[in-house]
Amino acid sequence: MFIISSASTRLFFNSSSSSSYSSLKIVRIPPIIDSVNVSFSVPKFERRRWRAVDGSREKQSVTVATTNFDDDNGVDSASTVVRNFYGGINAHDVDSVEYLIAENCVYEDLVFPQPFLGRKEILEFFKKFTNSTSKDLQFVIDDLSTEDSSSVGVIWHLEWKGKPFPFSKGCSFYRLEVINGKRQITYGRDCVEPAIKPGDATLAAIRSVTWLLKQFPQLANWI
Repeated sequence: MFIISSASTRLFFNSSSSSSYSSLKIVRIPPIIDSVNVSFSVPKFERRRWRAVDGSREKQSVTVATTNFDDDNGVDSASTVVRNFYGGINAHDVDSVEYLIAENCVYEDLVFPQPFLGRKEILEFFKKFTNSTSKDLQFVIDDLSTEDSSSVGVIWHLEWKGKPFPFSKGCSFYRLEVINGKRQITYGRDCVEPAIKPGDATLAAIRSVTWLLKQFPQLANWI
């Protein structure tokens, strides 16, 4: 047996000559606090890789994960909820994301003319999406905001078997609230890279439309 120790964690590693397996035990030791009135925040999600060496000097890896809470009530952070949402869609496990979505959630995918209203309608959409695609097509998060407890922005793209999928870059925004003790998505919007990119023609079109609106203000009633 040997021990790897730090201020808050001790790692006990047992190696027995009578068995081909070794055991690894991680014990979290709470810090000693002298003062009674201490304010603190629960640490953000992190993954730590511990290296252990058995009797034959062969290295073994163990991943230790903690849950990401952002308040003292043990409610998942907004970024954790959104990551779990993408994870469920990638796994084609729509049932696992059901309670990440609020009952009255509004979800806008700008590819579609109308938003999806309510949990039931949103889940039906994602079931159609997962049924029409392969698990080889995966959402990959490029960047995700983590500091706000009520909203999350995500930059993502799609990959097919680890390779970037054409015209699949996108960005999403999510608004979240704590409902009945669970943080849930109450609003979402997806904006996806267009397959056709008109470039400067877009600016010309905007200029033409704004000129018409200035000349004929009544046209604004048709927008």
